[in-house]
Amino acid sequence: MAETSSAGKAEVGVVIISGSCCIPGMAPMDERARRVVEQAIVETGVKARVGMLPATTAMAGGVPQQVFSQLVQKFSQSGQVGLPAILVDGKAVSFGLPEVEKLKAALIQAAEAKTQEEYANE
Repeated sequence: MAETSSAGKAEVGVVIISGSCCIPGMAPMDERARRVVEQAIVETGVKARVGMLPATTAMAGGVPQQVFSQLVQKFSQSGQVGLPAILVDGKAVSFGLPEVEKLKAALIQAAEAKTQEEYANE
């Protein structure tokens, strides 16, 4: 787990769906994805909690059905597994090795949405 502070109170949830539970050779990709996620968190200053979820758990209902459908669609279109997959507050933002800029944008968007929600509820 990684946690980073920011000025806002909102905490963004980040989940990395790992393929190394089924394909041990994917462990280096999972580690690289984790490092990219942590880099994006540090560079944005967004407060976030990061967790890893095995693909088997994701397939058994550990992620929203829409996300699972996106994983299946990615595989059927390209023949690539699409793992590791990155979810930010339950929304899929990356399949395969993530791009730091794309993750930074997703983190900022999620943090801003949560902050607006908090202010609306005050």
